[in-house]
Amino acid sequence: MEMAPTKNLDNFPVYIVLGSGGHTAEMCTINMALLRTDSGKEIYNPLRYVIANDDTTSRSRITGVMQKVGVALDDTSFIYVPRSRKVGQSYLSSVFTTLWALLCSFWLVWYDQPKLLLCNGPGTCLPFCIAVFLWKKLGRLSSKTKIVYVESWCRVRTLSLSAKLLRPILDLLVVQWPALAESYKNANNVKYFGKIM
Repeated sequence: MEMAPTKNLDNFPVYIVLGSGGHTAEMCTINMALLRTDSGKEIYNPLRYVIANDDTTSRSRITGVMQKVGVALDDTSFIYVPRSRKVGQSYLSSVFTTLWALLCSFWLVWYDQPKLLLCNGPGTCLPFCIAVFLWKKLGRLSSKTKIVYVESWCRVRTLSLSAKLLRPILDLLVVQWPALAESYKNANNVKYFGKIM
């Protein structure tokens, strides 16, 4: 059987999922660290920020942070997607909104073929993680495409629900506390690099 050639991923985007509130604040800190150097700006380029369509603050927050490190964002830097489940939404109706979010994420990932999906836990990231994982399995995405999840610094001893659900399909799950790292010392995709925020 002949193997398909490996794609050069340089021109494919990096998807970064923003959640509202604390998730966006943490991702702003992570982005500043990644893009502080010229090599970081080259590696993590082009950027596409995934934002829930009812999130009114994340775009302005990340735009302001990126200006500090000399990265200009424009309309093509943002993707607006439906939420899987809104706060307070009934579980029954969330079945339909989750299916819609999954369809949108499958289409966007198929079309853009991101080289990296970086997230830190908002519910918006779940459909995208599933889409990247499945498109990799089906050969639409390169096997070099990675899903990286950075657990919130406030998760000291237990993983968040999103991290627990996604851990089996993540390429890397970064935790920020030694106690949490110790709980998952036998998981080869869970890594501790100290507090990174």
